Amino acid sequence: MRLVFPHIPRIISAVILWAAMASLIGYNVVLAGAKPIAYSDKIFRVFTRPYSPPAHEAFAQALWDSGARALARQELAIVAELSHVLGAQTSVQDQREDAQIQYWQNAAATHPDYRDAYIQLAALSYARGNLIQAKVYLTQATALDPNGRTVSSLLEFISKLLSK
Repeated sequence: MRLVFPHIPRIISAVILWAAMASLIGYNVVLAGAKPIAYSDKIFRVFTRPYSPPAHEAFAQALWDSGARALARQELAIVAELSHVLGAQTSVQDQREDAQIQYWQNAAATHPDYRDAYIQLAALSYARGNLIQAKVYLTQATALDPNGRTVSSLLEFISKLLSK
């Protein structure tokens, strides 16, 4: 025995599809008019200016105030990425670098014979443009590992930059 499905004309299925779409659109219009989102203007600014860090920052602040902390952190990550792309330093990046420097300074104070802590501190100092401090850290790392090729090549590089 073979099942035979009834034939539904194409026009009926098209009418049902359009009616469903129209009812969904109408439902969204009614909801938008009844209870607008508190930060809809911020969302509009993000959509109209997607590469603007202030627009994302304002949206992150609105999300934070409404209690959506995870989404606010994501927006702040976008702000940091956009600021990095545009070549600007953000307070988020500065705080992260400060935390890293503090961590490696604590590691060097706790374990004064840990050469890699001084290398990390030198790299962070170099990234901040403090070449003299980077050289001091590399000199300390060289005292711990006088035959290390990595440390000596980094110290030579920093010395060349300082002599210019």
